[in-house]
Amino acid sequence: MKRYVMSNLMGRYLSHQRHIKFKSQAEIDAFLEKREALNKEKHKQPDQINIKSNLVKDMFDDMQVFRFNFGHHIKNKILYIYGGTFVLQPSVFHWRFMDKLAYETLHEVVLPIYPKAPEYTYRDTHEAIEQAYRRLLKETEPSNIVIMGDSSGANMALSFVQKNLKEQELPLPGQVYLISPWLDLSLSNPDITEQVQKKDPLHNVSSLQAIAKVWADDLEIKHPRVSPLYGPVRGLPPVYMFGGTIELFYPDMLKLESYFQAEQQPIHFYQYKDMVTAFPLYPIVESRKVLKQIRKTIQHP
Repeated sequence: MKRYVMSNLMGRYLSHQRHIKFKSQAEIDAFLEKREALNKEKHKQPDQINIKSNLVKDMFDDMQVFRFNFGHHIKNKILYIYGGTFVLQPSVFHWRFMDKLAYETLHEVVLPIYPKAPEYTYRDTHEAIEQAYRRLLKETEPSNIVIMGDSSGANMALSFVQKNLKEQELPLPGQVYLISPWLDLSLSNPDITEQVQKKDPLHNVSSLQAIAKVWADDLEIKHPRVSPLYGPVRGLPPVYMFGGTIELFYPDMLKLESYFQAEQQPIHFYQYKDMVTAFPLYPIVESRKVLKQIRKTIQHP
């Protein structure tokens, strides 16, 4: 039943709109050219989504921001960095998940529409995330802020917190939640075998590497600023990680867990059998389980 639901989801939506499996550099170039044009358009709430939480459209300088469960009295906030291989806008499933996340946790969920490749690089994206975080620091205490992200967004969430841990320029958030994090842009882990690659229905290594190099610009793609697997872990806030066992990113999640354990740094890793990248976003039973785990572990008002 689980495989049928995922196959149906893949066929109806994911394989057409979130599929990063290209056969040639020409296909990748065409994809990036198309995305550059689309990303210039203002992002809009999907027509098919009826938001139940109080949604406010905001601007942090020139960056679009959507705020779910907005209220001046709400001090607990989730800064959510959505995934999309550094190039895609939030999906309809992101919108659905944001609304449910706000409803389940009673937190405000802040969704910044950050700049993306190929027009922009990691510098621009990281600057936008810092801008959003600084704005929230004016509204509440850092301990009341949770930074959360999925896939490439989880990459940026963790690297942002690691940067502040190292430079001590900004106070750290209260908690960090990583959903299917893409931790090493190089995907060079020997445990990412051909068999593992065949199981992942959404991605292939060569396509991800090519797009990652565009976003990383002049940085080597194993640099900790873009591959947080190699960043510091000691002293981080509590980290909660969710991953599916057929993801390309799964072997690196296991490696990150081992790094935390070696430093005697707590990490809570929830593993889900046969689940794909960012599975908590999709309308499946496992999504409800993850939301329940987030509700139980997240700091409460």
